[in-house]
Amino acid sequence: MLVHIQILRFLAAAGVVAFHAWGVAPNYIAMPKDTHNLVLENAGHGVDLFFVISGFIIYFSTHRSPHGPAAFLRRRVERIVPFYFFAILLVTALAILLPATFGEPGWYTPQHILKSLAFISFTDGQMPVVYVGWSLEYEMYFYLCAALLLALSRNPWRDLTLLFCGLAAVGQLPGVREALGNHAFFVDPLVLEFVLGVLAGKLFVHGRIGGLELGAVAVAFALLAFTEPNSRAIVFGLPSALLVAGAAWISRRRQAPSRAEHALERLGDASYAIYLAQVNTVTLTSGFIAAIWPGILPLALVAGVTAVVVALGLALNIAVERPLLAFCRSIGRTPQAARA
Repeated sequence: MLVHIQILRFLAAAGVVAFHAWGVAPNYIAMPKDTHNLVLENAGHGVDLFFVISGFIIYFSTHRSPHGPAAFLRRRVERIVPFYFFAILLVTALAILLPATFGEPGWYTPQHILKSLAFISFTDGQMPVVYVGWSLEYEMYFYLCAALLLALSRNPWRDLTLLFCGLAAVGQLPGVREALGNHAFFVDPLVLEFVLGVLAGKLFVHGRIGGLELGAVAVAFALLAFTEPNSRAIVFGLPSALLVAGAAWISRRRQAPSRAEHALERLGDASYAIYLAQVNTVTLTSGFIAAIWPGILPLALVAGVTAVVVALGLALNIAVERPLLAFCRSIGRTPQAARA
């Protein structure tokens, strides 16, 4: 049903890949100092779109679900954790085997690897081993809060909205972030992007949003606009919410998508693998393409690298991610429940 949400997922993943390819391009090819491309320079904010989509999908998939908080959390862990662990262990193994290629050999310490596996590398103020995994630490934070409120609250999505709006508001108070240090992670305005996704999901499902939730979001964003007007939650989160709401509306209206839309939907299914596949692949592919074609134009290099990473991500989705997911969902379940 949500074909165009899946298409947005693919575009978000491809955008992040293109952003990183654009960032490393000057290391391998000549680029004039005045070279600018605002689309690519901001394509990394596909992550903001991912956060909004996550809030939308989680609400949409659970609002009528009979599953309890434990089943909800298990399904999210099955979806995120096994393939992420695979990526972390693969990158760590390659870093040990090819230290000259990966650089910074001292960075891959047992403590840092374990914190990356536990989704808490932020406590050291560092990126996880798989550097794009910083966004997955926010995802896991969102899932844990949602599961807790599903267990404790009669209106979990309203209360999740109030919780995240309250945390984001507290984070804007003078001295709070400084006092929290690395743990300011918990009050970062990025959590509001999940809230926007939940509200978009409510609007899509019910055609309305509760007044208390709208008021909380309005207050949180008003405070954010006053203290941090250039916050990515404002500049990129709000437009992402409009894109998600629009994509959901189009999906509802277009009951017979074209072959091209279904092809993009399939790439959307592989967006998680594409997102993780870019780690080190972007750098290695950029160097390889630049070596065989030194005079390549910057945009052509970005397009080539993005195509390679998308193809690799799709292959990993087929060969690793989907089998891992099927295996994890079969553990402790009947065959019928695992297929469901």
